[in-house]
Amino acid sequence: MERVRFRKRKGKGDIMASTQVLKCKKREVKNTGYLRELKRNEWVPAVIYGKGKENLTVLLANKELSRVFTHIGTRGIFSLEVEGEKQVVMAQVKEVQKNRISGAITHVDFLTVKMDEKIHSMIRIHLVGEEEIINKGGALQLIVREIPVSCLPGDLIEVVNLDISGLEIGGKVILSDLLLPATVEALEDGDTVVANILASSIEEPEAKEEKPAEPSA
Repeated sequence: MERVRFRKRKGKGDIMASTQVLKCKKREVKNTGYLRELKRNEWVPAVIYGKGKENLTVLLANKELSRVFTHIGTRGIFSLEVEGEKQVVMAQVKEVQKNRISGAITHVDFLTVKMDEKIHSMIRIHLVGEEEIINKGGALQLIVREIPVSCLPGDLIEVVNLDISGLEIGGKVILSDLLLPATVEALEDGDTVVANILASSIEEPEAKEEKPAEPSA
């Protein structure tokens, strides 16, 4: 099996994780009827927690929260501006609960982070060069779409580019081949297969042989 080796350096075009601001307002912990009323009024309840800190219950505007999560996802670091608090809270999304039928967000858990302490997160893999593989008669088999990593919050990237244009049919890329910044550590085994290049199963139809016309009587 052929495998393309890449140098270990920061990949060109890798997208650094941006810090998205979310505005919150404090909420009181009350009964489920109160929570249902909040949701009807387009508010999403959430909790902010972390090591050595008391849990903080907050509300976020459902429309804005849904827009942000749809646009950039739930990965990365969020800057939480809590009404009445002078200092912003840096946090990761740990869990998003949704309504099973409508898919609407019903609750969010945020875990606070410190900018000088490493965090665990996921980085998405973006493919480059798939068209070249198709032109060679190959087909991409993507096995891993995102990878777990450890790094400081400020070093987190959203996407790592995977250039597969140099691969031939039968080739593969493993985790240690990815262009990760030196400050970002992959948490899976380096021999984990990320993608294989297979022979395309689409074959050109065979031309039908034309029978010579029989002479007319």
